[in-house]
Amino acid sequence: MNLLDDDTSTRSRIVLAALRIFATRGFEAASLREITSAAQVNIAAIHYHFGSKDALVREVLRVVSEPINRMRREALARVPAQREPTMEEVVEALIAPPVRLSFDATGEWRLLIRLLIQVRAVPRASTNAAIFEQYDTLAADFVDALMSAQPALGREEAYWRYAFAIGAMMYIVSDADENYHRLHRISGGLCDTDDPERIIAQLVAFIAAGMRAAAPAGAPL
Repeated sequence: MNLLDDDTSTRSRIVLAALRIFATRGFEAASLREITSAAQVNIAAIHYHFGSKDALVREVLRVVSEPINRMRREALARVPAQREPTMEEVVEALIAPPVRLSFDATGEWRLLIRLLIQVRAVPRASTNAAIFEQYDTLAADFVDALMSAQPALGREEAYWRYAFAIGAMMYIVSDADENYHRLHRISGGLCDTDDPERIIAQLVAFIAAGMRAAAPAGAPL
């Protein structure tokens, strides 16, 4: 699945070049000159299509986030309406789309994880606003689904565990980067971090068990 479906328009070339450079260089270090050079456009094209670097950052985050979040919602919607989803179904709907896409042959989707790590490492007003817009409603909907799958799970606990689930998913996908592979190394090759279905199976088992765990003493219901 190509990120921009082979769209070769000027706007799309700028977005794809910006994604690659932001993901590898960081938002602050990346310059518009680098982006225009990679996209083979002039600086005026960025100002025409986006207006500013901050607006370009928001557009890049939108372009990479919307397809993944749509796939997550579609996966959750496939649960038969006559019953509540199982915990495994909810967790798989949450984590499987980004894991599978990150192993796409183009390599473009794995940049999303790098990009989100950049967002967490160096918060900026523009990136924070984009993350709120793309992920906050999704998070609330998945928290509701987690609570439906595990009625004993309080809302506070559900939010904590949702955050832990996202963290585990982001870590293992970043670990699978061709330049890292730490888990594969320290396990002596036992853990194949180039197998997305194995990663998903392990994540689902681990996260679902965590969701079912008893709340710590004193936690609100």
